[in-house]
Amino acid sequence: MAEIYVWYVNSTGQEKSYGVETNERCVNLDLRDMISVDLLPLIWCRNLEDLSIRNNKLTEIDLSPLSKCPNLQGLRLNNNQLEKLNLSPLAECSMLEELAIQANRLKRVDISPLFHCHALKELKHDAAITLLADLTLKSVGSWPDVLMERFHRILWTLPSE
Repeated sequence: MAEIYVWYVNSTGQEKSYGVETNERCVNLDLRDMISVDLLPLIWCRNLEDLSIRNNKLTEIDLSPLSKCPNLQGLRLNNNQLEKLNLSPLAECSMLEELAIQANRLKRVDISPLFHCHALKELKHDAAITLLADLTLKSVGSWPDVLMERFHRILWTLPSE
């Protein structure tokens, strides 16, 4: 099988890489002292089911390559320093079961894309995070139960045009 490399920069400014077989199901990038990471090579990992990027120093992350990982079931981004997070690419991950974003610097997160993740069972976040969602989704009939449990915590917003 082919090998790809996920490149990242650590807090001392060193550029490093992590080799991944393209047929890999689990990628663990925990505890690498990362301040930035390029997930683009993961578009070749069509079988990826689990991605863990916990306990680093990321302030932002581009999740768009994950839209090419249709089998993704678990994504753990907890214990970083994320200040904003665009979950839009996860709308393509219909098999996503778990998303962990707690212990970051997030104030608000738009969870609208998660309404397309019908297998979602766990959404781990800090209680202080404001959960936003598109008002038009309020009338959609089939939500993941984990979002239904948070119905009264969601701040419903008008669709952005």
